Amino acid sequence: MNVETDTPSSRREGGRQRLRWFAAAMGLKALTAVTDIVPPRYRFGHWTRLMDLLSFGEQLPVLEFREMQNTGPASASASAVSTSHPRRVTCMVLAGGLDSGGIEAVVGSLARGLPAHGIDVEVVGTSGGRIEKMLLEAGVAVSIMPSSHVADHLEHRQPDVIQLHRIDPSLLRALDAWAPRVVPVFHAMESYLTRAVWVELASLLARTGARISVSSSVREYFEHRAGADSWVVENGVVPVPSCVMAKDEARTLVGQALGVRLDAGDVIVAGLQRFSDQKNPAGLVDAFLRAAEQDVRLRLIIAGGVNSWLELRRADVVRRRHKLGHRVHFLGDSDPSVLMSSADIFALDSFSEGGPIAALDALNHGLPIVISEVGFARELVAGCSNGAILVPRANRDFSQRAMAQQRRRSHQSNREAFASALLGIAREPFDGQRTQLPPDFVEAAMVGRHARILRDVAQSC
Repeated sequence: MNVETDTPSSRREGGRQRLRWFAAAMGLKALTAVTDIVPPRYRFGHWTRLMDLLSFGEQLPVLEFREMQNTGPASASASAVSTSHPRRVTCMVLAGGLDSGGIEAVVGSLARGLPAHGIDVEVVGTSGGRIEKMLLEAGVAVSIMPSSHVADHLEHRQPDVIQLHRIDPSLLRALDAWAPRVVPVFHAMESYLTRAVWVELASLLARTGARISVSSSVREYFEHRAGADSWVVENGVVPVPSCVMAKDEARTLVGQALGVRLDAGDVIVAGLQRFSDQKNPAGLVDAFLRAAEQDVRLRLIIAGGVNSWLELRRADVVRRRHKLGHRVHFLGDSDPSVLMSSADIFALDSFSEGGPIAALDALNHGLPIVISEVGFARELVAGCSNGAILVPRANRDFSQRAMAQQRRRSHQSNREAFASALLGIAREPFDGQRTQLPPDFVEAAMVGRHARILRDVAQSC
């Protein structure tokens, strides 16, 4: 049995360690301030690649993806839809990287579900990955190419309608001649876009056949900045978990990936999100630790791809400087179903979102959710009979300035409210009734509404 002793040498070592982490925190705060003033055209390119040096060659542990379900030509929910249509429509879906993330999940659902509505789909991405593999296994046509090749590909394919899921200046130029057939889908508040891109986007939107936003807040954001109204079609998921797993088994797998023992008495808070500016992992860690000070059963696990090593390092320093930091763990891009099956609560403290698929996945697994007021969070929480708490977001608006002000604070403005919400669920769990996914957020509803809009545009051209 090891007994910790308070000796002069241990005190000196503790002091040196606190000094190291204080210096690290100050250095990262300075880097954050510099990052916030770097122009968008550099910040999301050269500067991000420079910040990748903060990885120090490290790779986060991951939960390996289990065999995917619902990967046939159409999902279970879409396959029940009538396929009798007078004329089939061809649709080219323009995405970015086809690896993982909320937008990619929506693209995957649409690509597999639209054929049941008489719409044949080809997905065009700039890079491949997990979603690309899933689509190919489902029999969906997928083409990977740089954005500069899209114009020639469109000329060759001559699709009836085009759905755009990424606002990329090179794609906007490629679509200029096809504007009446284009249906952009707005997934988030694109606060990083330059004035020149907004002008170019507004010109295209004025001529597009239709526009779709994943939430009313996203619609208002784009209407205010680009003068174009849009249909609101909330994101949706299949209302049956793709992988059902006992909590004990899931916790064993998660613990093995992390190299720690997860006790039966732990109240696990799952954060399924990328490590990026808008997702605010450092703010979530800080709010969680505030809650853990009052309930030591709490344990936080954040899993997601690393878009910004600066954001990962900021979150890491927050946990390392706290006495309960050992209750916070990070995973890379991991199987969401296993993580959700292991958890008791889902948490998302983003600065900005459009339609957070991860929150829908959490509800799909019966988890209560604590979510900041972003995207369709208000509508989602209102549609839940229990098991969902809405917390004010830290930033007043979705400007880069408002988010930067919160990022540089030691404790963000919604810290106490978010911690209180976590404690409320942890201390007084809901009555055990499974949290239900509201009907507007079911995949079949989403795919059907997209299909009607796409067919209307195709038929008008």
